[in-house]
Parts: sequence; structure tokens; C-alpha cells
Amino acid sequence: MPKPEASRGQVLLRVLACGVCRTDLHIVKGELPPQRESLIPGHQIVGEIVAGATPELPLGTRVGVSWLGGTDGECWYCKHHFENLCDSPTFTGYSVNGGFAEFAVARADFVFPLPLALDALHAAPLLCAGIIGFRSLRVAGVQPGERVGLFGFGASAHLTIDVLRAWGCEVYVSTRGESHRKLAESLGARWVGSEADRPPVELDRAITFAPSGKVVVAALSSL
Repeated sequence: MPKPEASRGQVLLRVLACGVCRTDLHIVKGELPPQRESLIPGHQIVGEIVAGATPELPLGTRVGVSWLGGTDGECWYCKHHFENLCDSPTFTGYSVNGGFAEFAVARADFVFPLPLALDALHAAPLLCAGIIGFRSLRVAGVQPGERVGLFGFGASAHLTIDVLRAWGCEVYVSTRGESHRKLAESLGARWVGSEADRPPVELDRAITFAPSGKVVVAALSSL
């Protein structure tokens, strides 16, 4: 593929790392309908700006790029701060080329400057699973010191536990897989059980990560 060029409002990134998401695999296998004849997947990009710099994003700035690569900014959702529900979204590594390459372009208003203390390999997963997990905590309205239940403990859920512990929360994990239960224990969960077990205390918040109606009922009953 030729080296991409940054258009107006875009930055050109030298890719430092790019995580692999299950969605990337769905795209590559054709389980999601293609939107382009040829495509570079990858939407958990950590890159260094090498062209298209702005005063806010000078050359050399290290930034992250996520799945949501752009919105129209004009629909009802965008104007009411629900841009994740935009009627005309752009998806990194799906409707536009992504980060499984040496270089990638991204909209300058949809990149995230990254702190220097966070290395590229650890930053990449935060740009998908990390965003999902942290947004779930915000939508749930979690407050410091609360008892929080995580129902399902995959990629997104396990990245939230450090945040919850930093907030002084007690974390209760209900999940199906034994390996996930062991991981939850190792990360400091106060209590860990199977999907059929009920936490030993009433919870202040319950967040479901497993795509199952039964899990929703279990989470509601634990509050």
C-alpha cells in the first residue's frame, strides 16, 4: 500500500502499536459486511504525529486512535453529546483504513493525546476495551467507596478493576469462566463467583458485560 497522506483536518501517524480486537477478526473473516474493496484493519492505534500538526497537536505528539474515527457533527445525537450514536459515523479499520501498517491517518479532532508515562503496548488496549469499560463506570454513575458488581469479566471488565480500586470501591465479580474468576481474584476483587452465584452483599451498582438476558436479571437482583 502507498504511504497515506494527511488531508485537511487529519494527522499522519507513524504507528507505534496497534491492538487486535475481536471486531478486527470479524472484519477479516468477512463476518461483517465489507465497506471497502481493500482495507487495512486495526482500531487500537498508538502513533506519533509526523504530518498535519496543529498548535494543539505539534509534531512528535503521541496520540491514540479508537474505533469511532469520526462523526458528522450535525445530527441530533451529535448536537446532544451522544456522538457514539451518530447517524453517519466513521469506523477506524472498517470504513477507513486502520493501524495494521507503518503509517495511518486519522481525524485530528478524534485522536487522544497520551501521557508519556504510559507505554504504547499498554496504551493500545485502552483505546477499545478500556474505553468501553470506563464509559460503563461513568454511565452507571459509580461513586468512590461504593460496592460495584461486574457481571462478566472479559476484556473490558477486567480493565475497570484498577480504576474501581483506585476509587476505593469494593468489587464483586460474577463470571462464567474459571480462568476469568482466577484473574478477578488476582486483580483484587473482594468476592468472585460463578454466573449462578449471588454476591454476599447488596450492591450499589451493577454493570453487565456479558450478552445474556439472564445476566441482566442477576445483576438487577443483586442491587
